[in-house]
Amino acid sequence: MSNKIALFFDRTYIDAHHCFIELASQLATSGFDVDLYMVSSPYNTQPFFEQHNIRILSFPVSRFDKTEYWLKALYSADRRYKAIIGTPIAGVWLAYKTARLQRIPYYYLADELVAHILSNSPAGERSRLEAQNYKANKHAAATIALSEERYQVQRALHRIDYPHDHIVIPNAPAGDAVRLKSNYFRDIFGIEDRKPILLFAGTLNWNLAKKIYEETKTYGERDYHLVFQTRTSGLMGENDHPFIKVSTKPIPSAMMNYAVSSTDIGLALYDKHSVHETNNGFTGGKIGTYLKNQLPLIIGSAENLRLFENEGVGAYWDGDTDFDAIALRVIRNMETYRKNIPDFYRKTLQYEFHFEQLKQHLYQSIK
Repeated sequence: MSNKIALFFDRTYIDAHHCFIELASQLATSGFDVDLYMVSSPYNTQPFFEQHNIRILSFPVSRFDKTEYWLKALYSADRRYKAIIGTPIAGVWLAYKTARLQRIPYYYLADELVAHILSNSPAGERSRLEAQNYKANKHAAATIALSEERYQVQRALHRIDYPHDHIVIPNAPAGDAVRLKSNYFRDIFGIEDRKPILLFAGTLNWNLAKKIYEETKTYGERDYHLVFQTRTSGLMGENDHPFIKVSTKPIPSAMMNYAVSSTDIGLALYDKHSVHETNNGFTGGKIGTYLKNQLPLIIGSAENLRLFENEGVGAYWDGDTDFDAIALRVIRNMETYRKNIPDFYRKTLQYEFHFEQLKQHLYQSIK
């Protein structure tokens, strides 16, 4: 049997998150054959991988899909694995059951906190799924967490009161922080070279972005442009703003660095009034994307994001101060921030260096 690993991601937006596509890529580069199970959706781009040893399969959702999956798991040599990595809740529950059947280890990839996933579930359904999640988390070989801070939140919410390994792998791209030569957004919107572009690549709720839009829509032109990258058209009645441009075309991960490098400053806006956004904080994939492309940051208003100002790679915005003031401040200090990014990125976020711990843990587990 080959060194084959299954990734059970019951998600549709795989291509938009480094914690998924980088994991598959690094496993493939390390010599594993990878079966990536994901939920298909016409609204999300399917991931593209250069490695030929990554295969994309459908995550079993319907009754027919589940029957087919279990028949192949039982009888097909093509679906025998050395280890499994799954996302909560359906992905890791399937990993737990498959791992028991095939007598192999599995890992709990904590890309989301279960409290958020179940926030709108009926009480009875919530209790059942919480029980499944507790069992799946408890018996996993380890949790893969997106930050140490995030793991401590998970530990409390999931009642991890038992001996349990965890491995921190940031939600950020592999490779050194490098700025590419690109005019992607300038060409799309006809933005002149002299004006810096501030990029906001979205988040769960758009509270702070909407606040910026509403507070500045009566302004005149500025010496910068702000681009909102979203998957939803009509989000704020766009098209009438003097310096905010809205892009609604999803950018495939294979083009992400090229597109982001055409901008100058990245906005990581996580609302301090939202518990979930504060918990996301440092783990937001947008932060890794910006820094990978040497974009200084405007971060806020979650308090834990002050770290990036302290490290000299951006400036903290409390969400209340006039946005124009913080934008101009970062533009003035842009080159100083940019010089600090490569070293900070390598030490804290660069994916492949953190992946090494998981790889070694996997080798020990599969033995």
